Amino acid sequence: MKKIIIVFLVLFTLSLEKNLVKAGDYLAYQDISFVSHGNKFISQFNEDDYKKYYKKLGKRRFFGWRTFTVFDGIKVIYDKETMYILENTGTTPIQQIYSMKTEESVKKQYSVSGNIGLSVKGDAGGFKLGLEDNIKGSITANTLKKEDERFEVKLDVDPNTRVVVMIKGEGKITNGVAKYYRFFKNVKKGGFEVFVVTTEYFSLVKEPIDE
Repeated sequence: MKKIIIVFLVLFTLSLEKNLVKAGDYLAYQDISFVSHGNKFISQFNEDDYKKYYKKLGKRRFFGWRTFTVFDGIKVIYDKETMYILENTGTTPIQQIYSMKTEESVKKQYSVSGNIGLSVKGDAGGFKLGLEDNIKGSITANTLKKEDERFEVKLDVDPNTRVVVMIKGEGKITNGVAKYYRFFKNVKKGGFEVFVVTTEYFSLVKEPIDE
């Protein structure tokens, strides 16, 4: 039996230590991966990567940031969370009503490594010391006020069939390295990363149970 996939779209128009990554929630999703090959999250940068990218920062500054963007606005896809699983191991069909509610979600998340700092202001996060203003990259995200929506789906689950409801989506990753100077002295350095949600939706999959 082929998989039957029903997708409900909820579009959002647009989250010196030894490389320890302070990560946004997106790196804890069930799965998140780049669409194209050859890209990395900062959690995957190794010592050689940092050495190579730091060399591209240029000369010391009297005061402020030097940044180098490694990956700029690279598309990722993700499975955020499994909301519901229903398995019919019996011999007769099952009917079930499942209620879904869309909610406001974070459109932009941040991760850092090294001793670059993160700040939290209310529900919003960001980099400390104005780092984001110094990053060259595609990391803008529109702030969208969206009302909560609730809707119901009638599920017909055949014998030996499983229904899985998940939250999936797409986004963009921009990351790189940075150093912060005070009076020509490098006082902070590490990696930065910004994850921007472009689309998020419910995915309802109906599939046979493996025997």
